[in-house]
Amino acid sequence: MNYELVTMNYELVTMNYELIAINFIRFSKIKKFMFRNSLYLLLPILLLSACNRYIHTHRSHFIQQGEDIPTPDVSHYKSPQLREGQNTDIGLAIAISGGGARAANFGMGILLALEELGVANESNVLNEIDYLSSVSGGGFAAGAYINALHFHKYTQDAGTFSLRKAYYEGGIREDLNRSYLTPVIAGWLASPKAWVTHLDEGDALEKSIDNHILGYLKRRQYNLSLKQKDREEMGSLRLGDVFVAREDERPVLYPMFVANATNYHSMAIVPFTPDIMECYQISGYSHRRKRYHDNEIDNPYDIPLAIGLKASGSFPVAISNTTMESAYDDEKSFLHLTDGGIADNIGYKTALELLETDPLPREKILFIVDADNWGTRPTFSHKEAAASSVKMATKLTFSSIETRYVLLRKELKETCDLYDIEPVFFGFQELIKDNYAEPPAKIHTKKESTRILHLLRNDLENISDIDLQILYELCLNVATKYSITTEEQELMIWAGRKVVAMQKEEILHHFQ
Repeated sequence: MNYELVTMNYELVTMNYELIAINFIRFSKIKKFMFRNSLYLLLPILLLSACNRYIHTHRSHFIQQGEDIPTPDVSHYKSPQLREGQNTDIGLAIAISGGGARAANFGMGILLALEELGVANESNVLNEIDYLSSVSGGGFAAGAYINALHFHKYTQDAGTFSLRKAYYEGGIREDLNRSYLTPVIAGWLASPKAWVTHLDEGDALEKSIDNHILGYLKRRQYNLSLKQKDREEMGSLRLGDVFVAREDERPVLYPMFVANATNYHSMAIVPFTPDIMECYQISGYSHRRKRYHDNEIDNPYDIPLAIGLKASGSFPVAISNTTMESAYDDEKSFLHLTDGGIADNIGYKTALELLETDPLPREKILFIVDADNWGTRPTFSHKEAAASSVKMATKLTFSSIETRYVLLRKELKETCDLYDIEPVFFGFQELIKDNYAEPPAKIHTKKESTRILHLLRNDLENISDIDLQILYELCLNVATKYSITTEEQELMIWAGRKVVAMQKEEILHHFQ
């Protein structure tokens, strides 16, 4: 009896499997039929759309095939070597990579440490920097530094400028810890103006960068504290504040600062300098959520720095590209700009051009701040199965950037040799250079971050090889985004300081 029941159950199960198989086959046939017929329907449409009746010629291309991409030329401007107290024998540029708030704070850690390295004439290495070239988040560090220098002059502070003081007491620390993504998106969603115009969340981001990183709100607050007769006309920092035309009578007060974006259509790098803006014949832009057109723009020196910083950090998909109007072509009058990291995630190409075209210095040095957090790319996989189509498509999207990164240091050294420029690298990789200690198989992020930060604050010079390996892994664990925790921020600042400390002798060797 039991045997018969078991046999009957087995047959029922088998029958169910067969029914499932039959239904699957039927469904597959239906899908195949629908797919085949949809192709038959689509084919004429595709053929008709492919057969254009007319060819519309349009050959007013900005860059013809085989021509050079426009690059900045410092011969248009007074050299930053002319600043008071500069060593004109040495031209120094620093390129700060992209990487969101991670790059902003790591870059700031590098700048703070360079200020502590004294050189001749009671100066320091930070003061000797003539050019800053940045991409995306790296521009937040460079922009905050330039703004601190400007605010020191703006307030007519008689004391010696100190980036350390500006960081800990002047608000830079808080500005680099601020979230720049969530509030601007929320502000955009709550703004009816953004719903009915071409303004978008990127314009809100540009205003936020101008308010905090570039100090608009701080200057306004200071201005309001003065007597009415002493107040100056308020405005944003502009290209004309860091670029002084050769024929201009004004003295050079600050290093040249260039934020780099990417042309959405040609994928060419677009440095934000007055000569490049003039080359593209820029005639309109959005600033502080307001549109400015050609009848309101006198010259490219009036373009706000915040536009360049926002364009440079317009991470694809997450943030809308920056649109500027151009008078170059009557039919196609808009220039769309996106994240500078697509063309050059380090910003070194612009830095090299700036150094190369400056005729004054005898020796030229390039500091390269690389906040990339991908680490060493794996060669092998632990999975046998082939990668899915989705993963492959995602990989291909960033393949060109990854391929360039694998060869980046070799390419940089070879290029610098051609230009006769000395490169010095500041990246997470420097933390474990010639370090073969075996890191723990598993690292507790919170616990180890607290412990490593304690070591860095109390004895920066004496960190064990294993602890450096742990610090390296903790740095790679900080994601690329426009927000950062207080602990992650401190980790980036002190990691930057440690990288400089490890290369102190090499750095100072150039200034002896």
